[in-house]
Amino acid sequence: MQSNRSFKVIVVAIGNGINILINFLTLPYLVRSLSFDDYGTYGQVLMIVTILQGFFTFNLNQIANIYFANEEHDPKVVFSTIAKFSLGMSLLSCIVMFASIPIVGSAFDNDLLFKLLSFSVVNLFAQVIAPILISVLIFFNRVQNTVAILVSTNILKVASMFYAIHFMHSLEALMIGLSIVSLIQLIAFLTQVPKEVLSFSYFDKSLAKSMFVMASPLAISSLIEKSLVYLDGVMVSAMLTTTAYAFYRAGAVEVPFVAGLYGSVTAIVMPEIAKLFSDNNLKEIIRLKRIAISGTIFFVYPVLIFLFFFAEPLVSAYLSKSYSASIVIFMIFNLSLLIRVNDYQDIIIISKNSKFIFRSVLFVSILNLVLNYTLITYFGINGAACAFIISLSSFALLLLWKSIKILECSFYDLFDVVLIGKIVGLAAVLATIIYSVNLLYFNSVWFIIFSAPIYFLFILLGGFKFNLIPDSLANFLKNKFKVLNRI
Repeated sequence: MQSNRSFKVIVVAIGNGINILINFLTLPYLVRSLSFDDYGTYGQVLMIVTILQGFFTFNLNQIANIYFANEEHDPKVVFSTIAKFSLGMSLLSCIVMFASIPIVGSAFDNDLLFKLLSFSVVNLFAQVIAPILISVLIFFNRVQNTVAILVSTNILKVASMFYAIHFMHSLEALMIGLSIVSLIQLIAFLTQVPKEVLSFSYFDKSLAKSMFVMASPLAISSLIEKSLVYLDGVMVSAMLTTTAYAFYRAGAVEVPFVAGLYGSVTAIVMPEIAKLFSDNNLKEIIRLKRIAISGTIFFVYPVLIFLFFFAEPLVSAYLSKSYSASIVIFMIFNLSLLIRVNDYQDIIIISKNSKFIFRSVLFVSILNLVLNYTLITYFGINGAACAFIISLSSFALLLLWKSIKILECSFYDLFDVVLIGKIVGLAAVLATIIYSVNLLYFNSVWFIIFSAPIYFLFILLGGFKFNLIPDSLANFLKNKFKVLNRI
């Protein structure tokens, strides 16, 4: 079971890592090919689409696991009911998008948004439903199929972006291309739903009502929670300029593989935790989460430390010197990696304490609004990044406190503090050596880039040597290395 889980986590993590890597490598092309205003406008459109998608998905992707895990419900009825529910929410999101276009365009003082948001309605329609289908496919062990679709459609998305910008020189064509690819992705997901589950013939009203009651506080929380992630961008757009938002968006970039790792682990572990909670097996949940957190920290924290040592030369080379204002944003924004090692909502959702999430999100959103207004006023885009980190940390701590109470455990049962200290210490020593050698002998960004694989190789070797990797994951990796050696 542990080996199978490790395999799923690694497949999803690699898939998400490839997707983020594709987007990561696309960004330098975009910032060099588009003007500050055009790139800022592109980012504003995606921000609005993401906010609406986050709400109108209605957290059905999370609660679907609960209903599929309950053997009292027929999987076909559950899928058909969820499918029709999500279709209705998707259509409603399109109506809201159209209605909000004049408001958004005026608030951001950007005439380009009127047309570009209109071209993004189909993109929104598909993105509302897609996360729900992904959750269904992972639950029914279609992990590899799901990852293959995500990777291939993201490559197609990049190709359409390149064609629209390089040959058509058109932001309108760019948005139309993104919409077409999102629709293709949605259809591809549908084709992979198991035949024993795939059905559109049912709509159980009592089941739909139960889903609505469970999902409503989560959906409202999700909308407000999106404000924690996107309020800074919204307020930079409204209080400053589109160009300022371009600098902010360029710096607030996710690191390939790492930023999405905890989400990959969660996607696999969540169904198992749901089953364990229904059996009241809290000790196994605690053990499982401790392993997941420790494994995620082992991969995430060394990357964060490396980025802090070498942020200035790497970001300058990545975005060009024109975006030097984005360097500090990048450093502040990536402090979020300290937190992104755990799903802080899973236990609360599974235990049906969703109202606590809503109250927490509401409180932190008010804090976030005050922080953004104050810090942007005094510190500009750097203040927005600080407001994001403070708000995200506050939200995570509140949810962690509640999860600990539900699991009847302590902070130290979930987070191995001694292990974390060893990981940070190992990474800091290795990064210091590379920094010193570069400073004394090379002073070159290429030395840093070529040193990165050596750094991470020593991190991996140190992980095995000093037992910093959870046993299940370490055994899985060792077995894979043995297979490669035989080949």
